[in-house]
Amino acid sequence: MTDTDDLEKDAEGKIITRPIMGFSTAPIADMAIFLKVRYAETPDQLKTEGRSIQFAMTPDQALELASMMATQARRIIDMVPDTPAN
Repeated sequence: MTDTDDLEKDAEGKIITRPIMGFSTAPIADMAIFLKVRYAETPDQLKTEGRSIQFAMTPDQALELASMMATQARRIIDMVPDTPAN
């Protein structure tokens, strides 16, 4: 299975994407982490507040998510050349 096999797809088989417009985090009773993500479902929503969804996770889940996101970000950053190719 590739990294994209379990992603949500439309009727044409294209991966559905929703750009993140912002996010915030906060502790919950010093036991969990709250994550609110603002996103756009349509191009028009990019001009507004968009929509949001809220999650609660354990500290271990937050650390795992942070680690996975950092790994993917580093992989992409490392692929981008520092100087333009001629």
